[in-house]
Amino acid sequence: MFPICAPPLVDGVVTIAGDRIVAVGENLSGQRAVDLSEVALGDVALLPGLVNPHTHLEFSRLAHPLGHPGMPLSAWILEVVAYRRRIEASAAESAEDARRAALEAGLQECLACGVTTVGDIVTAGLDEVLQCPAPIGWYLFQELRGQTAQAIAAQIDLARQHLRPVTSRPELRPALSPHAPYSTARELVAAACALSRDASCPVALHLAESREELQLLATGGGPLRDMLEQLGAWVPAAFARASAPRDYLQLLDTAHRSLVVHGNYLLPADWDYLAQRAARMAVVYCPRTHQYFGHEPYPLPDLLRCGVRVVVGTDSRASNPDLDLWQELQVTARTHPGVAPAEIVRMGTLNAAAALGWETEVGSLAPGLRADMALVRIGGHQLPTDPHETLFDATSVVCGTLSRGSFTDQRRQR
Repeated sequence: MFPICAPPLVDGVVTIAGDRIVAVGENLSGQRAVDLSEVALGDVALLPGLVNPHTHLEFSRLAHPLGHPGMPLSAWILEVVAYRRRIEASAAESAEDARRAALEAGLQECLACGVTTVGDIVTAGLDEVLQCPAPIGWYLFQELRGQTAQAIAAQIDLARQHLRPVTSRPELRPALSPHAPYSTARELVAAACALSRDASCPVALHLAESREELQLLATGGGPLRDMLEQLGAWVPAAFARASAPRDYLQLLDTAHRSLVVHGNYLLPADWDYLAQRAARMAVVYCPRTHQYFGHEPYPLPDLLRCGVRVVVGTDSRASNPDLDLWQELQVTARTHPGVAPAEIVRMGTLNAAAALGWETEVGSLAPGLRADMALVRIGGHQLPTDPHETLFDATSVVCGTLSRGSFTDQRRQR
């Protein structure tokens, strides 16, 4: 058992009542504990439910990523726009039904992969999203885009509507996502951060994702400008003066808490800036999406050495073959062998929960927290000096999930 907030326990016991953990490490129920090896699961590690802080579930019905590996971000964005337009124009089903089906498919896939809390960028309206059953905790980051004064005003109204309390669905939490510097005016980013402070919710921004983005911010030109012109979305005034990712980090610093999504091309000075604010600002690393675009090596060891809070997300099926966060952690371990396995596990559990501001509910195994757990089959070999190493054996796989105390056997779903 890996409580995350405490050292690993061999043959550990966790006691749950309803949807809550009541004890860890001792059986206080007065009943015989369920031995997971006796229910045909074999030797397993028991972890907190995984926390995926960044995805776009609207793409969850894609069988393959859009475009092709190594393509420029600007070309891939055109593929995304074309896909959304096909959904809107389809005669087979309404766009609303298609979006809802994608969200439901994505939530079920997350659950089957051991994820019990997800941070999802949504483009549908809140009323539409509320029609979807949520088997896991669901942070709804409303995507905000716009560069003109009229668009900014409309998006601020949308953000305010999105942040209204949803008392009937405690598993849903509203949040905001000004999309990216090339699509969202700085004034809109600033407004989203102000609303985040008032509502005590996180903000997520795609930032320093590509060299193309840095070029656009610095010069107002390059492939992203060409892409915006092709879409009829180029607003010259939005890029009239040179800027850099640091300008957006300073805006995000004014939010209640913030997630810098990707951060592939942040500078060392930016790492230091984030490290000094690690309690409220985190960077989301999406390993397989990073590989899909053929980016330069991700500076994960350097970020961690500086003290930056880094968490791991899947991004979406538009740039990833699936939503399996455990595979993302496995790829992280293989790509960065110098990073301690315990640190990698935290990136998909407690640190990710803290990045969302939900660490008092999920992300570790402790009394009072939600009974969310991931069961990982690890094989019956001798425990190494660091038990965390057993988690990253090439054969380890999520074989079961408890969400709010209810068990799902992945062997029947995958």
